[in-house]
Amino acid sequence: MAWGSGFTFPHAFRLICNYHISNEMIFNHKSAKEVSNAIKPFVSEVFTDVLGNIIAHKSGVGKRIMLIAHLDVVRLMVTHIDENGFLYVKPSGNIDASILQARKVTIKHEGTEIVGVIGKRPIHLLREELNSKVTYDSLWVDIGAKSLSEALQMVSKGDYAYFCSKYEEMPNDLITGSYLDNQIGLNVLLKLAELFHNMEVLSDVYYVASNHEEIGMRGASVVAHSINPDVCFCIDVTHATDYPTMNVISDGDIKLCEGCVLAKGPNIFPSLFKSLEETAIKHNIKYQVEVSPYPTGTDANVIQLCGEGVKTAVVSIPCRYMHTPHEVCSKKDMESAIKVISEFIYAESEQSQSSICSKL
Repeated sequence: MAWGSGFTFPHAFRLICNYHISNEMIFNHKSAKEVSNAIKPFVSEVFTDVLGNIIAHKSGVGKRIMLIAHLDVVRLMVTHIDENGFLYVKPSGNIDASILQARKVTIKHEGTEIVGVIGKRPIHLLREELNSKVTYDSLWVDIGAKSLSEALQMVSKGDYAYFCSKYEEMPNDLITGSYLDNQIGLNVLLKLAELFHNMEVLSDVYYVASNHEEIGMRGASVVAHSINPDVCFCIDVTHATDYPTMNVISDGDIKLCEGCVLAKGPNIFPSLFKSLEETAIKHNIKYQVEVSPYPTGTDANVIQLCGEGVKTAVVSIPCRYMHTPHEVCSKKDMESAIKVISEFIYAESEQSQSSICSKL
């Protein structure tokens, strides 16, 4: 596939730029419609299942290829409201309590959006014993209510609170904002759907925006059993380790702007990894290798075990400061991921009348 110097992302960053308070990439009617409308022009059909997975199908012949990127995000759930109207929360997904103090959040309640501030005692009033470990029990959310009754007119227990940092560009083609995990992956998925729209792929192709990845990969398990793919490419972010305090021996050596990351380990089908690596080398596409001795923390973990087994690969985009209000990724690494997957599928589609899975 020929790549011109003017490579652009018609959909890339549109979702990210719009992500501010009301357009978060979680499963609700607004975000489901946003993703569905974006991908609909490039596929035969789009539908949503019971768990909130969005499935877009480009019909074809032969075996089934699934490209999957999760759309859910880490967030906070309101678990208690005290008599003074302060909210207490627990994480839905992995969020370090120590990063939350003095953060602004947005609470979604029955179609409305409530601004909250996670409280913190000023340093002037801290006693030494209180300035140690931060736990969720020591955090509260201030929504400006004066009483329990007033708070209950604004929010309910079980509502979710979200980071609301806006998207911004940084030098060296970097981007920062809330929930690049996994809006980055969703934008890669959308670009691939566009690229394959007018290309004859000799397989059935399914583009999946999966739900509940952050709380146990529940959506991926359901959709994989439903589609029963022969091959799956999981598109997600992974931890960059190119900043202070990281140790390349224990944490791996993954850098921003050095290309997408190909996972290698028991969660990955060996010849699929090899073929992706050969594709990157052949087309001079920057890539990095992440060794995963155990199952990855991605949807590929559960997809691999569905049915009689699925040939899985994980293509990731490096991300600094994951699960914080200000994640940082590289647009160049996004482009690398798009190129390596599309070149691989394009090359396989040009083979005789065999499917993409024939040599794997």
